[in-house]
Amino acid sequence: MVLFITIPAEGAIEQRGQILNISAGDHHILNAENCPGFYYSTTSGTYYESLELTFSEDGFIETGDAIYTCKVTSGSTAFFGKKYKVLEDGLITESLISSGSRDLQRGNDFDLGNGRKLVLEGVNGNYALLDFQKNSISITNKTVEEGSKFNFTTEVDGTEYVMLEGTLEKVLDSKDPIVRLKSVNHYSDTPIKIEKGDEYGRFEVTAVTNKSIELKNSAPIRMQPEDHITILDDLIDLRVADNVYRACSYNMTADTIKSYKIRGTSLTVNRSDSSPDSCIWTADSFGMLFYDSEYDLSTERLEMSLDAENDWISEGNLVYESVPVKVAYENPEMMDYEVEWFNQGYSVLGWNGKEYAHLGADKGIVNILLEEDDRILYPDEEYDLKEGYTLKVTDLDSDNACLTLSRNNLPVYSSIISPGKSADLGTHTFLYKKELNGVEVPLFSVYVDSVIQGKELSAVNLKHLLHFSDSPLELNYGKRYGELTVVETYPKLRLENKHAVWSGSDINVTEDIWIGMFEKTTSGKRSVTFYPYMNKVETVESILPSVSGWSIPAMSIEEYLTGA
Repeated sequence: MVLFITIPAEGAIEQRGQILNISAGDHHILNAENCPGFYYSTTSGTYYESLELTFSEDGFIETGDAIYTCKVTSGSTAFFGKKYKVLEDGLITESLISSGSRDLQRGNDFDLGNGRKLVLEGVNGNYALLDFQKNSISITNKTVEEGSKFNFTTEVDGTEYVMLEGTLEKVLDSKDPIVRLKSVNHYSDTPIKIEKGDEYGRFEVTAVTNKSIELKNSAPIRMQPEDHITILDDLIDLRVADNVYRACSYNMTADTIKSYKIRGTSLTVNRSDSSPDSCIWTADSFGMLFYDSEYDLSTERLEMSLDAENDWISEGNLVYESVPVKVAYENPEMMDYEVEWFNQGYSVLGWNGKEYAHLGADKGIVNILLEEDDRILYPDEEYDLKEGYTLKVTDLDSDNACLTLSRNNLPVYSSIISPGKSADLGTHTFLYKKELNGVEVPLFSVYVDSVIQGKELSAVNLKHLLHFSDSPLELNYGKRYGELTVVETYPKLRLENKHAVWSGSDINVTEDIWIGMFEKTTSGKRSVTFYPYMNKVETVESILPSVSGWSIPAMSIEEYLTGA
């Protein structure tokens, strides 16, 4: 059984996490290294949250065998994907902003979100007057000397707590005064109190100490193929694949997000020894790579190899591959579509995390826009098929259905289907074909199962809807994407770096895929942690159902999602 872990919310963008086997005896620990929903610092590698799952039977977790733990480190923790400052045992306040360094100029305020901002009122020599405001009204202000730390506090239940803190690193006294701030941290003034016995969905708080917060499932959790359940107060969704006992997927709210990073599993290599190192990511470890849960297939692979002596990636050592896999049509009548590359099925492959169909050697690939099992379509109802295409029942009687496919409101194909008697293909299939790069592609096909004729309401029962894009992506030999160049298009797609690449900064692998890094030196030994990520820009539309009211804080979106 394949489990998909998701975190759904209004305006959610799908992010799939690590794929897990969840059969009897399987045991997994999900944390920020393998599940991108948990808070993770890409500057220090610190992570706080973990979810431990133990399966006593196929897809079955006994009471108490799903354990969510938030560890407390240096006065901080994370809870449900967000970072918090620990005020006292069980009392935590959300970390809204954590900024490494930024300049603050008079007239150009530091917007902290939720109506709060930090204002530079003026400077005098090595001193600056900082004003902490809410809705443009001063809460408190203070004069801070260059090189000194500062903080602003708030009172909660009679106790003073730090609400904003940082260091005034530099003061520039000029006509347009400016100061440089570093290590700025802004916390919520409404702390959360977590106590033993509190319930979060199927979980109950079982321990609260100065070292950790622990929650366990208070009832058994059972998962069957095609199940979709939520845990942790609707924070995490568990999706099970259609036919196998494997799982995972993850969602982050995007109510105000325009662009952000989606990170995959991090891999740490030891750079203090003399041996070469390598990192490999597939759909199992990088959730944004293509994975089809119905067929339990993935096709993409990203590999990076480092020389023993330096941090340069030599030519040919940064590789992206995607191998097409032939899948059969769900519609049995489409098996008779006798055209090369679409006969008996079509070849699926991932590219930049999206699902495509291969058109053949040097013919390019087309996005698979729709694969749907069932739909009922009523007369004059338009079904949006993406890229401007719509499907409509334009006429209907007891034996026949006239279907019309349009693009940008202009009909491109119509056909009368008499289910069981006559159709475009076989006796049930409506089929629209289009030639793309010399290949006759079954651009849109649907199995018309039956015509439902009622006294007041009629409809057509459709099955096996399949829609390909009519805009091929031509991945020609020699074409460059990011640091990579196409070196093979058939029988597999392969891209390599044709020049040395420096691994000491973020690497643009392809147009959408990047590899980030951070390093640590402990006891003279240097280790480097690499993690793949995708930059996403969305129009902020809901992709998954809205089941949660959790919202994005006013901090940097990139920082919130990646912990930078």
